[in-house]
Amino acid sequence: MEKAKVKHDTYNDGFIHYGTIEIVRNEEMVKIGERIKEIGILPFAKMTIRDNDNIVADSLGYTINEKIKVPFRELPKNIKITINNEDEVYDIVKKDNSDRRNLYLYLQLVTNAKEEQND
Repeated sequence: MEKAKVKHDTYNDGFIHYGTIEIVRNEEMVKIGERIKEIGILPFAKMTIRDNDNIVADSLGYTINEKIKVPFRELPKNIKITINNEDEVYDIVKKDNSDRRNLYLYLQLVTNAKEEQND
């Protein structure tokens, strides 16, 4: 009897943390900053950004800084992402779930908290 081959993907590059933006206010209710209110964590694998991806992004007016693959699932709209819980915050500019096993996320850098603190 022949064993069935199990096909599964690996996500070895770390974890993305995703959530919504929460406004931080002081006692006088004045906005003093923002932080991500975490909704979930997913493992991911980095992918190569193809020339075709950049051509489409340029024609639609955005830049792709990262392309990653995560296990397929529905993600809420208007979320922000940090990779490996670092200071860089990304928007999802495009989602591709054509193979129904993986979700490919095209990310655009929004802010880098370390650079903002140095200014």
